[in-house]
Amino acid sequence: MAFGDNSVLISTATRQDVVANGTSDTYQAADGANAFVIANGNVGDDLFLGWGANDSIINNRQIFDGNGDGFIQFGANGVLDIDRTSRRNAGQDQLQLAGDNANITELRYLGSKNGGFVYADSATLKNLWEPFGRTNVIEGTVGDNTFDMSGGAKVLFHDNALGLNLGGDTINNFGDDDLLVTTSMIFDSDSNQTVTFGQNDVLDISGSNGPSASDPQGGPGGQLDFTSQTSVTYLGSNEINGVTYYYYGTANSTFDPTPGA
Repeated sequence: MAFGDNSVLISTATRQDVVANGTSDTYQAADGANAFVIANGNVGDDLFLGWGANDSIINNRQIFDGNGDGFIQFGANGVLDIDRTSRRNAGQDQLQLAGDNANITELRYLGSKNGGFVYADSATLKNLWEPFGRTNVIEGTVGDNTFDMSGGAKVLFHDNALGLNLGGDTINNFGDDDLLVTTSMIFDSDSNQTVTFGQNDVLDISGSNGPSASDPQGGPGGQLDFTSQTSVTYLGSNEINGVTYYYYGTANSTFDPTPGA
């Protein structure tokens, strides 16, 4: 089907520019989603306070990933070598991400768009591995992806609380045992738990402040084309390690995110 324009990366997050001034600065991750855009140059050794699950780093280059698994571990000193290009070359700039309860020590890579390379807290994804299994959880990039959900129960994770446009994705073979999991609710025009797609048969994903009546306008969180259906059913939510997850499936899904409640 016809996707809208998903070319803009930062949609509903607050952009904060990390300037190349060569000094050690402190940045505050305020309430809501923050996208910290790292300048190309000597930004210095900077500290980020109040880092949350909905905050992201947009770097000017891809950070060295030694084993290519998409997860960037910080050094033993608890800082991120933002300019690292090899195991031996750490670069000159380092970042420390201080959360409310503990420092962040690992980020996950979410791909690139418009010259920006996107990273966010890996725990937001890994929280879903325990209940569903690592190999069953699928997450795309900020670009346009195609996913095949056949071959057993799978979870498509869409971290729209980051306030970024996560691209226009095509979802094939989404079945009754599959789930769409988001970190902000998707706008439901009549609040009947069934989210119907637009006239183009594409699901417009809400942004970091969702659900909001303005969300369908352009799909600030990106768009999903489910080739086998034109609606998803809201199944409920739960909280895992401080992050709230919202679950959607088919009308025939029997999944309950809170079976012990």
